[in-house]
Amino acid sequence: MIRRHPLKALVAVLMLLIGALAWSYTTRDSVPVPRTVNPAPGESLVVVGVGGISWDDVSAQKTPVLWGLLRDGAAASVSVKTLHLTTCPTDGWATLSAGEAAGPEADGERPACTPLPEVVGNEASGFSVAGFDALASASRENAFEARLGLLGDSFATHPSCTSAIGPGAAIAAATSDGKVEHYAPFDPQTLVSVLAQCPISIVDAGAILTTLPDPAAQLGQVSAIEKRIAQVRDAMPTGADLIVVGLADRDQQERLRILTATGPHYAPGILASASTRMRGIAQISDVTATILQRGGARPVEPIGGRALSAIASPNNSESTAADKLTALTDIDLKADAMHSIVVPFLVLWLSVTLIAFVVLWIRWKRARPWRASQTRERVLHQVRLVGLLAAGMPAATFLANLVPWWRWSPPSWVLVALLSILVLVISGVIAAACLHGPWSSSALGPLALLSAVTASVIGVDLLTGSHLQMSSIFGLQPLVGGRFYGMGNVAFALYGSAVLLLCAAMAHALLRRSARRLAVLAVIVLGGAALAVDVLPAWGADFGGPIALVPALGFLFMRVAGMRVSVRNLALVGVAAAVVITLVSYLDWRRPEQYRSHPGRFLQTVLDGDAFTVLSRKLAANLELASAFPILTGAVVVLVAFLLVIVVQPGRFGTDPFARLVDEAPLLRDGLLSVVIMCVIGFLTNDSGAAIPPVGIVLTVPLVVSAVAHFMSIERAKEPVRRRRDRHHV
Repeated sequence: MIRRHPLKALVAVLMLLIGALAWSYTTRDSVPVPRTVNPAPGESLVVVGVGGISWDDVSAQKTPVLWGLLRDGAAASVSVKTLHLTTCPTDGWATLSAGEAAGPEADGERPACTPLPEVVGNEASGFSVAGFDALASASRENAFEARLGLLGDSFATHPSCTSAIGPGAAIAAATSDGKVEHYAPFDPQTLVSVLAQCPISIVDAGAILTTLPDPAAQLGQVSAIEKRIAQVRDAMPTGADLIVVGLADRDQQERLRILTATGPHYAPGILASASTRMRGIAQISDVTATILQRGGARPVEPIGGRALSAIASPNNSESTAADKLTALTDIDLKADAMHSIVVPFLVLWLSVTLIAFVVLWIRWKRARPWRASQTRERVLHQVRLVGLLAAGMPAATFLANLVPWWRWSPPSWVLVALLSILVLVISGVIAAACLHGPWSSSALGPLALLSAVTASVIGVDLLTGSHLQMSSIFGLQPLVGGRFYGMGNVAFALYGSAVLLLCAAMAHALLRRSARRLAVLAVIVLGGAALAVDVLPAWGADFGGPIALVPALGFLFMRVAGMRVSVRNLALVGVAAAVVITLVSYLDWRRPEQYRSHPGRFLQTVLDGDAFTVLSRKLAANLELASAFPILTGAVVVLVAFLLVIVVQPGRFGTDPFARLVDEAPLLRDGLLSVVIMCVIGFLTNDSGAAIPPVGIVLTVPLVVSAVAHFMSIERAKEPVRRRRDRHHV
């Protein structure tokens, strides 16, 4: 019941795929990172930290100082995510010190912010941060094992020095024992002399923790911080660069915050970072890396941040500044809108899908041949459509980011409705393509096409810079701050599932023509290309994904090749997975440190003896994520077990149509088992792997349901007409 398609077309597609990927990768001589002009070590840099200010607080009329920094320098939005959902000033300053997420112990994910620790001592006896040991201990015991005082320790044995102004800056500049060599409170009268003491100066200009109900009073808070920034700007040495960075949230609400850089080394434009590979988005540790680069000091321990660079604008006119502000506000608005509607959107969409399937099941049970409006043939067609609409939703959510839906500013429920309509339209187009064309007469044809669309949308996005993944339902969330480029774990679950189902469907079609060698070639080429897109540093830069995808592809390869699934063959698959990961990690590790991505950084942890710690942290993060939602986790475990029983023993629990489809297309069962293998290994090897199984289900289950319904339609169409009145209503 699977239509035979021309083999020449398949061979041509595979060859084109190989050629396109090879050309795309060989034309890139390195990981795509923004160009930068490194200033000479020792040239002055002043870093001003503020809290609670985002780009929607800035305007030419109300905030002239910040507007001037935006107009005359480079700017970006900075992710201030540290240890909790929201970040307090102490967290932000501690993260600047450690180059990794750090901060004190706190109750809840949105802790109430406490005052910054006091700086005690005097010039004669020296200065130190009160309670620094407790802060350092809490930072060291968190998931990132941050070393508080890394910035200060890196300069301790270096000819250069750093000076700190204000209590927050003291945390950033302190060494690991809490001592601050050069410290002064914020005093406009002494700023000139203090800023001239060291090539690197760090200044605490205050923070806004709450939004005042009176707009004038709120503007007064911003103006007070602006005044301090202006005082620092006017007092700093001639020729120095000035960086103003947001380090804390406001109103216990996570947002992207402001980041500007002005001076001789930062032309007017947009800031970029090699750690995010994004224009206009950076993280706090990038400022740490910039300070170290400017001082010519090497970090005593590796950090994730990379020095900031500027991508120049045509000029520093008012209109250019306005366009820049619009772009930066848009990044923040999109991140904030998506972050707030992910859960409501998924709950709404999945609930409607479940209800639709239940209603169709009831209609199926009640259908009678003489009831033209409720014939089973109509119900099967509707099940096909609903299944394809539901399975097309993930790809549609990525494509929806091509339309700036987030620029609306109504309540969240309106945004959920707007995005749902947009996704439904896009998913409808995908479903229509699946239901029409030469593949639509095959039971697995629509499944293959939708899998190809899903894998292609994610894969092409990786090839072009992960722009659709940024701030998307199944993509990367800059407010979470875990990853800013490449393949995220949630997207990997969709990508891997789609690739495995596509390989299974293609191989089955070829095996029906007795073309086993070509079927094996199809799995090798499609699986290899998908693996390359996922793991190579310039594209997916994924470390945990290939560990799960290679064994799954290996299992499917054995089934397609007719090999016995033995312990020996499974061991060979495991060895192949280890070789692939090791080779890619080694090649990435050979790059300069600032160009390494996730595989190369992990190999460095292996060489440093910290690999077990990293893997333990990933497993602990998984267990913590799973235990945080016990009811949801239990439901997912039960559902996965139920589906696994059906796949292993088709026909159980009233799934006879699925059993008949598996008899007709046995590789579908093998493809589903390979998806299970991928999800289980992905859960165990990724730090947010708990999301992989349920996301895989979101794509796989409705897609298979649709395929089963289509198969049943084909069966019923081939049944002989028994009664004349049933001729048009069977």
